[in-house]
Amino acid sequence: MNNPIQSHKFSSDRFEGTAVVGQGGDRIGSIESAAIDRTSGSLSHVVIAVTWFGFVATRYMLPWHRLDYDHQIAAYRVGLTPGQLQAASLPQNPFGCGL
Repeated sequence: MNNPIQSHKFSSDRFEGTAVVGQGGDRIGSIESAAIDRTSGSLSHVVIAVTWFGFVATRYMLPWHRLDYDHQIAAYRVGLTPGQLQAASLPQNPFGCGL
């Protein structure tokens, strides 16, 4: 059964761990977790974990709408440079900021 409404919904574990690439196609990190807006109940932000030698070096929290999924490379694209990413991000303690 192919329900068009249901086909656009998915579990968070389906996108957690998915690569995130920047403007030039370089890998920035991967999606670590998501934040849900309390009032609307919709996905509002994602936490991007940047790893260095297998360890999480930093985390960025970006609005969900800033990411576009690219089916050809199976990754999310964000049209930001690393500097812009840092400036556009919320605090590194994402779930402590009272969303």
